Amino acid sequence: MKNKVKLSAFVFVILAVTSGPVSANDTQILLKAFHEYGITKCDGFIAENSSLKSNWNFFISKHAGGIDGPATEVTVTQIFGSKGDTVKVEDTYIQTPNKCFLRQTWTLTFQGACSDNIDGNAWYVSTPMPDKDYTTYKNAGGIEMHAKEISMGNFRACIQEGSKRISSAHR
Repeated sequence: MKNKVKLSAFVFVILAVTSGPVSANDTQILLKAFHEYGITKCDGFIAENSSLKSNWNFFISKHAGGIDGPATEVTVTQIFGSKGDTVKVEDTYIQTPNKCFLRQTWTLTFQGACSDNIDGNAWYVSTPMPDKDYTTYKNAGGIEMHAKEISMGNFRACIQEGSKRISSAHR
């Protein structure tokens, strides 16, 4: 019963949009999708932080019924790039009466070992966790990245995940 309650909290309304190369109308397509989901006061903030990249697909969702009070939360997941060089970014925006908030998460997957795919001049190990699959890194700006190496037969890959939080007054 406990699991059923937890699962019901994750009901989402989802819109999927597919496109090709970036065009001048891409920002308007993205902003229109946010407006349809109730985020109407954060256009400049969204355009600055979630512009669509080349060869994009995006999926936009929110909790069915919204969240409490005068706040609205919407998540856009963008997958862009090409085979062998694809990036997934999830941007969750919260619009309150006075501000816009963003939590951005990203996932990158590289073929090969993490030691070959993480620049030691830009990232340092902040939490080694030798008893786990992940290692946590930080950069000079304080951004954390969690990396995990996987292997199957002679194939190795490095999965890198990170996030950041920022906010802005309505614009």
